[in-house]
Amino acid sequence: MRVPGRRQATLPRMTRDETVRRPGVAVAADAACLVAFVLLGRGSHGLNGGSDWFVTVLWPFVVGWYAASVATRLYLLAVHPWRRAAATAVLGVTIACLLRVTATSRSTPVVFGVVAVTFITMATVGWRAATRLVTRVRAARPPVSGSAARGGLG
Repeated sequence: MRVPGRRQATLPRMTRDETVRRPGVAVAADAACLVAFVLLGRGSHGLNGGSDWFVTVLWPFVVGWYAASVATRLYLLAVHPWRRAAATAVLGVTIACLLRVTATSRSTPVVFGVVAVTFITMATVGWRAATRLVTRVRAARPPVSGSAARGGLG
């Protein structure tokens, strides 16, 4: 039963103001996911473009992702981070595909958008799930005490 003015127990370990604790780490990890998408796409299609090609393909995704992250408040609120990341991926790839067609004059087949949404969602939600799992496993371990903590046997 919900009591007015009290928080439900479904959001344990949230900060009092429910803000993201380390947004810089999340921004960098998400950027790494976008870079991985472009590099893996390049490799799987056997493309040999240089740095100009890389930047031309990457920038619409960076602009789309971070514009969408502002709209979803991905880096500001810690509530439902996986849902926010998934929504950011869908909106961000949509923006990226529009930019890709209009600003770079590159073709953007529907299947490209589907692959982009799938990869970017799995990568950005995936690293969040993995870090959450590691945090929970570490928190569940009993603390190491005595000489065992210092590498001793006794």
